[in-house]
Amino acid sequence: MRKFSTIGLLLVVLLCFETAKPCLCSASTNSCAEDERLALLKFKHSLTDAPLQLSTWHGQDCCNWKGVQCDGITGHVVKLDLHVDTYNMMISSSAQLATNKVDFCLLELKYLNHLDLSGNKFQGSPIPEFFGAMTKLRYLNLSDTGFSGMVPHHLGNLSSLRVLDLKYSVDNDHALIIDDLTWVSRLSALQYLDMSRVNLSEAHNLHKVLNMLPSLLELRLSYCGLDNSHLSHMYVNSTVSNVQYLDLGHNSFEGEFPSRLSNMTSLRVLDLSFNYFNSSMPLYLENLKSLEHLNLGSNQFNHTGGFLRLLSNHCSLKSFDMSQNQIHGEEMSILDKNLSRCTTYDLETLILTGDGFTGHLPNWLGQLKHLKDLDLLGNSFNGSIPACLGRLSYLQNLLLGGNLLTGNIPTSLGNLSTLRVLDLSSNHLNGTIPISIGQLSNLKILDLSFNSLQGVVSEAHFANLSMLEELKIGSEFLTLKLRSEWIPPFQLESISLWSCKLGTQFPQWLQTQKKLSYLDLVNTSISGTLPEWLHDMNLVVLGLPNNHISGPIPNLPSTLFIVDLSNNSISGPLPQNIGDMVTLSSLYMVGNLINGSIPVSFCKIRNLVYVDLSKNMLSGNLPRCLGDLSSLNILKFSSNKLSGVIPNSIGHLTTLVGLYLNNNSLYGELPSALGNCRSLTFLNLGENGFNGSIPRWIGELKDLAILRLHKNMFNGSIPLQLCQLPQLLIMDLADNKLKGTIPRCFGNLKGMISNENGIQYNLGGWLYENIMQIMKGNELEYTTSLLYVVNMDLSRNNLVGTIPEELTLLSGLLGLNLSHNNLSGSIPKNINGLKSLESLDFSNNQLSSTIPQSMSALNFLSHLNLSYNNFSGHIPTGKQLQTLDDPSIYIGNDELCGAPLPKKCPGDEHSQSPTSLFPSHVEKHEGDEAETVWFYLVIMSGYATGLWGVIGVLLLKKNWRHAYFQFVARMARMNE
Repeated sequence: MRKFSTIGLLLVVLLCFETAKPCLCSASTNSCAEDERLALLKFKHSLTDAPLQLSTWHGQDCCNWKGVQCDGITGHVVKLDLHVDTYNMMISSSAQLATNKVDFCLLELKYLNHLDLSGNKFQGSPIPEFFGAMTKLRYLNLSDTGFSGMVPHHLGNLSSLRVLDLKYSVDNDHALIIDDLTWVSRLSALQYLDMSRVNLSEAHNLHKVLNMLPSLLELRLSYCGLDNSHLSHMYVNSTVSNVQYLDLGHNSFEGEFPSRLSNMTSLRVLDLSFNYFNSSMPLYLENLKSLEHLNLGSNQFNHTGGFLRLLSNHCSLKSFDMSQNQIHGEEMSILDKNLSRCTTYDLETLILTGDGFTGHLPNWLGQLKHLKDLDLLGNSFNGSIPACLGRLSYLQNLLLGGNLLTGNIPTSLGNLSTLRVLDLSSNHLNGTIPISIGQLSNLKILDLSFNSLQGVVSEAHFANLSMLEELKIGSEFLTLKLRSEWIPPFQLESISLWSCKLGTQFPQWLQTQKKLSYLDLVNTSISGTLPEWLHDMNLVVLGLPNNHISGPIPNLPSTLFIVDLSNNSISGPLPQNIGDMVTLSSLYMVGNLINGSIPVSFCKIRNLVYVDLSKNMLSGNLPRCLGDLSSLNILKFSSNKLSGVIPNSIGHLTTLVGLYLNNNSLYGELPSALGNCRSLTFLNLGENGFNGSIPRWIGELKDLAILRLHKNMFNGSIPLQLCQLPQLLIMDLADNKLKGTIPRCFGNLKGMISNENGIQYNLGGWLYENIMQIMKGNELEYTTSLLYVVNMDLSRNNLVGTIPEELTLLSGLLGLNLSHNNLSGSIPKNINGLKSLESLDFSNNQLSSTIPQSMSALNFLSHLNLSYNNFSGHIPTGKQLQTLDDPSIYIGNDELCGAPLPKKCPGDEHSQSPTSLFPSHVEKHEGDEAETVWFYLVIMSGYATGLWGVIGVLLLKKNWRHAYFQFVARMARMNE
């Protein structure tokens, strides 16, 4: 049996020492001192919230009160432990003591040597200065207590203190501040100091303090705002040579760490994670020969040389974490010949997650005989998995996911009898899954998803996996052939099979999995109906999208939290008892054949957050009870057959972020109650029959990013209140009956303006919503790229007046469509201000004057339509405009001239070749150019001599006949 580590033994001794005396209180015949009992009661009454943990604080003997311990001989209170652990804090805040000021009555506990108030709520109050007068204290834990402000220097009076814990477990905006650490140097007996997330940025004497703490064993200073200046004069002499833990995580160090730390030769554990180191490995680390645990994760180290030397030369190193650095493009194979013999005996944990390593997995990994945890997730390793890994007889966790590994999975991995986690996901592995994997009898997690594995997975692959709890396999080339009567050796808790072929029937063996809570079978070719026995399973997640499941929805488990049956052929109505799934949070049934009305019981699912029943055949009205779903964030009923009006009760959904009712048969005016949904970010009511004016209250929805009222019957003018939407990215008011002018204040729409930091996007955290938009002349559905779409579409209305010059301020716009209105005047000269523009449509208006030359500066423009206006003069030239050589862009403007139109401008030396009217895809043969000239002469003469003369020529000349029909088709498209 292996011996305890040195630091573990020391901490055990420290714990026993701290609790030895209080443990004697059970043998005491003395009750607590009366003044101390009264002091404790006064402390209890000073709390604004004293939960159940103080319910025992009554009676005469305070030594029996919960959290109180007394000296077994004198009866004095020596320990007060009122800590609240993290689990209880998460379960209920009522488990915490609460007050905005700690009563100084605790000073009456004159013999107190252990005080633990961690995890309670002191509501931003300062740490009491009187704590510094409790000179008997050896243990003081104030972590996660909500104290704020300056840490009192009076704590330096606690000369007997061995443990001081001031940390915060989560970011609290540096609620505690220390500007001078001199007082810490007086804690000469200190063995453990944790000031994680305390702001030490102004404390520049840290280097002096560390040299005056001769008993220090463990030091944690993560997230403290430190930089090189705090330790620039650091040196270590014999007085701190016994430091055993140094944690300076997540600070602001840059460049080389001070080399004068090199004398700390007794250091066992060093954690410098979550900093901003950006150089190579600090040389001083190579002198720390006693290191057992080294954590340099989440920095910006940029090459490997020093790290790998360290790994090969430190015989005592047991764990090494260098994850999340920036070592891109470097290989680890350089140690294949130089790996020290001692490392093969000691290293147990190697974590290099997300570092950007490339090349083949090094063979020296197979020499780490005691390795238990190997985590190489998220690098760029390529090539095959070395068979030598199968010799690591102690390996428990092998994580190689998210690389570029290719080839087969080596059969030697089946020798790793101690393996508990095998993650080879998101690589390029091919070949078959070796049957030897079925011999990993201790395996709990197997993840082979997102590869190109092929072949058949049989029962032999699972023969001895009796401990398996989580199974993930995903490859369109894999087929699972498992008998319906097969009884697996395992009891899974989670199974994910993506794009594998499972056969046409629902896998019957799943009903043997009594512990199964997560079932995800995406695109697995399952057909038929859902089995009734699903209702008897305790599923939390049921995902069966993109299959061929048909029939009605059966009774589903009431334990479900997420249901995804999208893109199947499920028919029939929603179950009348759907409200029995009271724990349901997310319901996805998009793309089925569900019909009938929305049952009233649907509104009983009070925990619903996300609902998507779009692209079905639902009919009837929206139920008024929808307002009861008070937790709802996203509601999607688009592309159904719903009718009626939007009920006023929808205004009760104050947490609603997205409302999608587009492509239905809804009508009437928008209810003013909808304006109460102030969290709305997505509002899509397009393709309905809504009428009346666009409500002014929409301008009060300050988080609105997408407003889509496309193809309704809204009339009146565009309300100026829409200019007050600072987050708006998409405004689609097209195909209505709007009149009046375009508001000039649209130039104030900040969401459509780019700046030096990019466009200001705020989609409320919902980055995977979808919406239809007409861009570049086509109707496109934007989903994951919705974040990058900035579009204004006011087309097909009755708008008049000029195009406001202010629109040119919208430098983030990708699309602008003002077509099919009655706009007049000219194009703004500063049109080049729309510097991000990709699609511009001003067609079918009454615009006039010349096309400004500044349009040639629109470098990203790929779709332009200025047809059917009254433009005149020369068409501007420019690099980008010259790529838009389709004459239909300018058709219907009789006074325009210049390329790509055939009409030349006065003063042009050469006329435009008539062949420009030929589509680019028409194949031209030798002699075509001359024939084309004759073709146009014949066409013109044909009109003079009669239609039949032309037809006769076309009958005789095949190339002319082909060109003529292309010409006619071209003109027809221009007139569409």
